[in-house]
Amino acid sequence: MPTVTQIIDVAAPPEQLLAVLLDYARYPEFIPEVKSIRVEPRGDGRAAVTYQLDAKIVVVDYTLEHVQTGPLKIEWKLLRGELFRTNEGSWTLEPHGDGTRATYVIQLELGSMPPSFQRALSETGLPRLLNNFKARAESRWARPR
Repeated sequence: MPTVTQIIDVAAPPEQLLAVLLDYARYPEFIPEVKSIRVEPRGDGRAAVTYQLDAKIVVVDYTLEHVQTGPLKIEWKLLRGELFRTNEGSWTLEPHGDGTRATYVIQLELGSMPPSFQRALSETGLPRLLNNFKARAESRWARPR
């Protein structure tokens, strides 16, 4: 799958969305496909995060290194995992009106998965994933009155 960029507006401040993004251990609470998470902090804004993902046709285990590279940016790259050849990308958050404009970029290359599975992942899986993060951040933000 070539590099895919998705942009989503979130009705919560960037710091609130960032807090949700960095709280890796809680991903299974709001991303149904994530069955378990193991987080290994590495200091200096880095964490190795091992995911167990139920992709319906197979359960996938993989580890990404997440790095906060700026006050409102997180990047990741694949450390290990059998299904992926490449899994790297970023979240970039920007204030936008009363909320946040989040830009999600991913380059994902799967090993022996058919092109139809990769296409379905980008066309339906990614928008659903972004909406899960959006809903989580918005539900956690108490709007000032």
